[in-house]
Amino acid sequence: MALPDQELDMLAEEQGPAVTARALLIGMFLTVMATVAGSYARFILHTTRLDQNHLSVAAVFPIVIIGIFLLRTLKLRRGEIVVMFTMALIGATMPTYFIGKLVANFAVPYYLATPENQWATYYEPHLPTYAVMPPGNTLLWFFEGIPRGVEIPWNAWVVPVFWWLSVIAAFYGCCLFLMVILRKQWIEHERIDYPLMEMPMAILEEDDRRGFFAIPIMNKPLFWVGFSITLFIITWNMVSYFNPTFPTIPWSFASIQFGREFPAIPIKLYLMVVGFGYFINVDIALSLWVFNLITNIENGLFNRFGFTAGADEEYSTAPLSMGTQSMGAFIVIVLVGFWMARGHIADVFRKAFKGDDSVDDSDEIVSYRTAVFGLLACSFYLVVWHLATGMALKFIPLFLFGVLVMYLGITRVIAETGLISIRAPLMPQPFGMFVLGSDSLSPQTMVSIALSYTWCSDTKTTIMPALAHSVKLYDTIQAQHRRLIWPIVLAMLSGVLATFVYTIYMGYANGAANYGGLFNGGLAQFPWDNLVKKSNSPFGTAWKALSFIGMGALVTGILLFVRYRVPWWPLHPIGFAAGPVYPVRNIIFGIFLAWAIKTVILRVGGIQAYRAGRPFFIGLILGHFVGAGISFMIDMVWFPGQGHGIPFSD
Repeated sequence: MALPDQELDMLAEEQGPAVTARALLIGMFLTVMATVAGSYARFILHTTRLDQNHLSVAAVFPIVIIGIFLLRTLKLRRGEIVVMFTMALIGATMPTYFIGKLVANFAVPYYLATPENQWATYYEPHLPTYAVMPPGNTLLWFFEGIPRGVEIPWNAWVVPVFWWLSVIAAFYGCCLFLMVILRKQWIEHERIDYPLMEMPMAILEEDDRRGFFAIPIMNKPLFWVGFSITLFIITWNMVSYFNPTFPTIPWSFASIQFGREFPAIPIKLYLMVVGFGYFINVDIALSLWVFNLITNIENGLFNRFGFTAGADEEYSTAPLSMGTQSMGAFIVIVLVGFWMARGHIADVFRKAFKGDDSVDDSDEIVSYRTAVFGLLACSFYLVVWHLATGMALKFIPLFLFGVLVMYLGITRVIAETGLISIRAPLMPQPFGMFVLGSDSLSPQTMVSIALSYTWCSDTKTTIMPALAHSVKLYDTIQAQHRRLIWPIVLAMLSGVLATFVYTIYMGYANGAANYGGLFNGGLAQFPWDNLVKKSNSPFGTAWKALSFIGMGALVTGILLFVRYRVPWWPLHPIGFAAGPVYPVRNIIFGIFLAWAIKTVILRVGGIQAYRAGRPFFIGLILGHFVGAGISFMIDMVWFPGQGHGIPFSD
């Protein structure tokens, strides 16, 4: 039952302010550390990637340390801890998969161009000079290290970094304002569960002063059982860091394969995935592994009969038939989501344009007017930017529609399923080319498409899910909602600037060419190689790929219809959309195991038994994060540059 407004105000006063100077300062520190540690772990230590996936070690591990050792000493309030965590969560989306990739993409065009790859032939006459690093010693030293005694030429980076900062600001603004507009619909009207936040919400619980630990769930014995299992396996395997012949506990087992043409189903026991899977709705968990199995069979039959949708696309799910099929499912899920929210969205726009007093937006971190006009302004800037870089006007709506489907679809899937690891089924760039055909696109458009991979490519971590989960956590704070915009803004500013500065500095100090595929390998070369490939072999409208998109959309539409018309129907369409997507298929065994365990618990002991088991599965999750953090510190001390990864999803 909802509390009266007076009781909520009293509760808020007891909680105290969440947005305090110390919360913002510590949050900014955690944000900067998340960005620096993420880059340092991947490029210098070559260890477990702290910024990997949609809930990362870089966000969780520091909050756990603060909760255990500093919560009572500093007398931190729960709201302050929520603010700190959300700032770290936002910062952890930036280092390698976003800004690291962004810097690489606008730095490589001249450095990696050779007569063999023909880059200069296709892009140089059409390349906007303000958007890339020019050739010369400044660029050479970034990739190969700066000579001793020479100062880092920061001034040379000002122009391209400034313009890409403007793109990031517009992109981040679109994500933020869209999440504000949809918050009430998702949280209050549809009551989405956000299972990925079960563990963070457990460690962010108010200290009840009843146990030894300030984090209440740590005072439950069952928590330590789950925590010890995961941490024991990780620490046991750490012995092999020092003695390679030491026997390790395996995570991966023999795959299951139905035949030579059928893709192997990985059997990987990731206990953290089992922990998160426990909090997924039973029907969604069932749907994820069932549709993963069905699409595996579908894929095998296509292979047997030699039927393909086309060549695979980088950053998209392979094979292309599965990626495009899931893209169709994502399109329907996003569009139907807007249709279901049509009443709420009408209220939002009425409040924004007419100031309707009957629409209450006091619970939002910004007003609906700010959100709507901010979304329109940021979207308009993205249109203008891509026009300025040469993208054809007819391509921009398709590209931005694909961006909307990709980011909002991933966010919606994570919010409903709790999947910690999921990437795009199909990138917006090939989606637009499949519709129009590359033969209708000018060289200027192709160059602009290659540049667009700078900010829209690898979605292993991205800010929109972090923002969605941040506003979900802010919903548990009873007052000062308008002030909660400042942690987000400060996290964005400090995180982006720190990542740019540290990424550029690391390049000159160590040579970015030593950082692997992201800066000088296939990941860095793909956007420009792809430009040359599609320019050399132009194609018309890709009807095969579009037919798979249509098939995926049709099946999803049928599943939605059946789900809403037949109460007993057990399969959720979101499982069809996400089940075949990379790297969900790598963690599907853990989801299956969690589904089986949860089903048995619910049937034997009901909801009380399910709630009683919660601390154990929180422990499974947290044991992984703590173990990964310990592994990172061991690599930092004893194995710099020769680190060891904690297996998790891919």
